[in-house]
Amino acid sequence: YAPPSGFLALCEDNLPTPAIADPGKHFKTLLYHGDSNDGRGITGVGFKPDLVWIKERAPGSSSHQWHDSIRGAGTVLMTNSNENESYSASYLYSLDSDGFTLGTSGGINASTDDYVAWCWKAGGAAVSNTDGTLASQVSVNQDAGFSIVKFTGQGGSSSATVGHGLGKKPAFWIY
Repeated sequence: YAPPSGFLALCEDNLPTPAIADPGKHFKTLLYHGDSNDGRGITGVGFKPDLVWIKERAPGSSSHQWHDSIRGAGTVLMTNSNENESYSASYLYSLDSDGFTLGTSGGINASTDDYVAWCWKAGGAAVSNTDGTLASQVSVNQDAGFSIVKFTGQGGSSSATVGHGLGKKPAFWIY
């Protein structure tokens, strides 16, 4: 039917051009079943991810594991606990051209469990950034408005700033 006067039909041709034409070039979600095999490759991302957040898909399941290109393979942040950054050779081994390679850690590759991996593309290897009062290492994807930043804080000081490479104020931070 014809839309009412002053309105357009709801179809792709009548929608505004999105800021990111293909979000799949910057972000991808993968589902996989663990197998406990050491060195298991997970593929299908379509790019080399710089941040991989892995979570078991079951109620009451294990930790949220965040792996990124700045800290490197084997180093993890577990955001649902008060643990500091930790390292284990059984965590994620590498970030690859089309996904990532897993170790045997039960938090990311138990043979009885299903997982979700959210993968983001930043800017590859970290580069130095001195835009703030604190020096930082950044991996930046300005097109997608996403960066990974590593810096050393100043304790209780609230006057420090950190360069992030985005070229504008971030909408939010996770740290």
